[in-house]
Amino acid sequence: MSSIGDNLERRVAALLPVPLPPPPQKEQLSGVAAAVLNAGGRLGRAVGDVFRRLRIDDTFYSGTPRHRSNSGKNGRSSAAGKEGVATGGDPLAAAAASGRFARSQGSMKMSATYDSRTNDVESSVVARGDLWRAEASHSSGSSVRRGAGDGASLFLVQLGPVLFVRDTTLLFPLHLSKRHLIWYGFERKNGVHSVCPAYWSAQRRCFFMSMICLNPFACSFMDMQFPNGQLRYVAGDGFTARAFLPVCGGVLQGHGKFPGEKRLSFSFKNRSGGSVVPTVQWPDKSLSLGLLQPLSWRRSGLMLQPATQISICPTIGGRNAGLCTELIHSANENVGVVCGYSHTASPSAYASISVGRSKLNGGAARSGSVFRVEAPLHNFGRPWFSVQMNSGLEF
Repeated sequence: MSSIGDNLERRVAALLPVPLPPPPQKEQLSGVAAAVLNAGGRLGRAVGDVFRRLRIDDTFYSGTPRHRSNSGKNGRSSAAGKEGVATGGDPLAAAAASGRFARSQGSMKMSATYDSRTNDVESSVVARGDLWRAEASHSSGSSVRRGAGDGASLFLVQLGPVLFVRDTTLLFPLHLSKRHLIWYGFERKNGVHSVCPAYWSAQRRCFFMSMICLNPFACSFMDMQFPNGQLRYVAGDGFTARAFLPVCGGVLQGHGKFPGEKRLSFSFKNRSGGSVVPTVQWPDKSLSLGLLQPLSWRRSGLMLQPATQISICPTIGGRNAGLCTELIHSANENVGVVCGYSHTASPSAYASISVGRSKLNGGAARSGSVFRVEAPLHNFGRPWFSVQMNSGLEF
């Protein structure tokens, strides 16, 4: 009888739906936390992308050859490759290769500079992660403009989509979609309320952002970016425009500030790897011709990089008429030397050496320093110098 009863119980249990036990409370909490972190991460990345676009990279429009940017990219890639080979049988390296630690959670960059000519000390710290970002900079010395107030010290904190600037301005998102973002801004120092809309195209090739003050009603900031240029307006400072256009195997570049100086240049490279950049500036009424020519090459991994380069830039007319020449030598990925001479209204000679992390060496190392000394020819016995210390890490 007991076997018959057991069979009947199993059949009844198979026909009746049995409710599943609820998941443990820990798993429920982890799921909620993951959803919150995912939403905050998307908001934080959107905010970071917007403010990353607002930073204007002036190296492309400066009108002078920029050899250091290319060497920086190559230096970073080659150094990364060497570091990956050197890890070998490290268990952390094996875990990174498996994908567990393949992506760093955050990074920090620190820099400090001292200038003996002006007795300025400038320092900056930039730290960022997926959901947060913090930036701080401080400048003290005789070159700080009077009446700048807080202009010598800046502080910015981003926590997901919320942004604090100088502890007086708060930006909080009111609307977020794939192409739209609207902030509410409040400046505690002046009691100003603002609305800040932002828009970017589907391919993120076009971007628009503006800051509209509500009391009083005015547009205090506007930034528009296109595939071939950028237009920015800042209340009290005017318009700034940058544009470039590929023409005849080169790039025609324009940079203008209204009111202010305008610059038009055309850059192209020759077959030997050198570049030529003629530049016209007005109302300075000057014409310059920038020439950059590699003299020797060195191999870095699978790539060839210029080991020695010479740069010559004669200028006709304007405030800085004369001749500037510079010799750049990269001994390896961690050591670079620059020597230059400027024969202008105030002629001078200078030399600098970069060790470790720097713009000349590509910033591949964790730390480094740049020492520069310059002496005016009319008073060669009283040179001035500057020292810059750089450091960076990932965690």
